[in-house]
Amino acid sequence: MITRRNFTRLSLFGLGLGLANCSAPSQLASVNTNTQADNEDLVIWWEQGFLPEENEQVIQLVRNWERQSGLTVNLKLLPVSLIDQQLTQMLQEPGNPKLPDIVYSVGVDPSIAPKLAWRDQLLDLSEVISPIKDRYTPVALEQVAYRNKVRNERSYYALPLWQADDYIHYWGNLIEEVGYRSTDVPTAWEPFWKFWQTAQQRLRSQSYPDIYGVGLCMSTVGFDTYTSLMMFLDAHNVEAVNADGEFLLEAPENRQRMIAALDEYTRLYLDGYVPPAALEWTGSGNNNSFLEGNILMTQNLTLSIPLTQQLPNNVYNQDAAKRYNQIVTIERPQKPDGSPLLTRKGIKQAIVPKTCPHPEAAKDFLAYLTEPQNINQLLTGFKGRVLPVMPQLFENSLWSNSTDPHLSTALKIYQSPGSTPYEVTHSAFSEVQSQQLWAKTVLRVIQDQASATEASDWAIAQIKNIWTEWEKAV
Repeated sequence: MITRRNFTRLSLFGLGLGLANCSAPSQLASVNTNTQADNEDLVIWWEQGFLPEENEQVIQLVRNWERQSGLTVNLKLLPVSLIDQQLTQMLQEPGNPKLPDIVYSVGVDPSIAPKLAWRDQLLDLSEVISPIKDRYTPVALEQVAYRNKVRNERSYYALPLWQADDYIHYWGNLIEEVGYRSTDVPTAWEPFWKFWQTAQQRLRSQSYPDIYGVGLCMSTVGFDTYTSLMMFLDAHNVEAVNADGEFLLEAPENRQRMIAALDEYTRLYLDGYVPPAALEWTGSGNNNSFLEGNILMTQNLTLSIPLTQQLPNNVYNQDAAKRYNQIVTIERPQKPDGSPLLTRKGIKQAIVPKTCPHPEAAKDFLAYLTEPQNINQLLTGFKGRVLPVMPQLFENSLWSNSTDPHLSTALKIYQSPGSTPYEVTHSAFSEVQSQQLWAKTVLRVIQDQASATEASDWAIAQIKNIWTEWEKAV
């Protein structure tokens, strides 16, 4: 092992990124991922934090590893979109010496890792994971066991770090103002969505003329539209691919179910229950709209919305604790057929490009990262927004308050079964997500005025073409 003076090179782009009411002022610095020094022993691209504490914890962890290993790290904190764009571009140039050694972002699991594993462009991390397999939940291991088409095998091509589940939040105080209680929110599918429409009408007839009842994303930015539409597709029992990787979406029964789900999803917007701004929402768009009181309910992939109100008790934040308790976190409604609607549990992952400059250092760092005290340090920076994939980490005081209304719901969802994401079953669906085809299908209805049938047929044809090319390409 090479020993050098411990020194961390940091490129911070938007350190302290976060929502209003939850972030410190941003410290902006330019970043150029095409220039890096010749003497680093490890290059890490890490998603810039939603909270400043997330950045601080990863920086500290890297510094600690440097002291232990004697190696130097070039750590870059980058936007998710830039990570995806730059990594894709670099991997098109075989032997590119500027490749990062380790990559982490929320975009890894839906759109990056599955496709790179399929093409044999990721390092097999079994050497890191196998010795500690018993620490992980079965869900975490399942969702990093990607198929390598070149080698015709499945293996651990990513390292599971933490889990993001699927929550629905609403303003409890607002439904009370129009005569409802939390127990009045239906659990059946159709009454559930009708409830928010009726609540909007009642609120607008009183003192909230501009509020919208439903906060579902309709934009092609980020993952929120994809996540929300998947909830509707799953509710209608749409099967896109089976466990053997066979394409099922064009089967008549699945086509009809997709049409019904898409019509139901887009009808909420077309009938005026989703704000026009949802067409332009970025990843935090629905969060901001909800916290500003523009929407009554929304869906989110972490507990970030209520956690924005866990602020210091001072003269500037007198209403934070009150607002925290006014926000209500609930589970999904049942499917139209009355069966449970499972969540698509998002296992957030780190990957190592196969041709990276420092694969041994990368594995050493990831092994260090998976030590309970170290992964716990990073989870602490998230302040409970995400949940552990190592059950022993629930000993952290972050999850000790079982009476907390948001946490108790989150833990119940965490412990419930989940459905396997399409992209884990067949990597072609990671390309579908990269091209934002699910969101574009939504926009064909609400912007291009196509029918749900026309838009569904277009989507099925596009996805089938990707799936076919995917099967031929390797």
